[in-house]
Amino acid sequence: MAKILVMVLTGKSNIQGEMVAFNFSINAVKNANAEIEMLFLGQGVQAVNKKQANSGQFKEQISKAKEVGITLKACSVSIKNEGLTESDIFPEVELVLGGVETNKKIEEGYTVISF
Repeated sequence: MAKILVMVLTGKSNIQGEMVAFNFSINAVKNANAEIEMLFLGQGVQAVNKKQANSGQFKEQISKAKEVGITLKACSVSIKNEGLTESDIFPEVELVLGGVETNKKIEEGYTVISF
């Protein structure tokens, strides 16, 4: 079984890229039985901001991802750097240290794909 860490780095300036990351992840689970973790880093944490203009669209994608067993995590340092707080983030998203999480997943044999 493929193990993939999907890193979302693009922010609200590229919503289409963020949506592609969600669709890729969901389809990888459904079609290839892959084990997926999504990690939102840098401007990518904007995708998990529940107070943004497109929050309904992202809430729907988060729900679809969780339904198929995708783990969602966001970098706590990136959240602070983007001027957000923990309360701004969808509750389904776990906060982690992005670099530490990336290293952990690589050591566990995950392949990294970034959007």
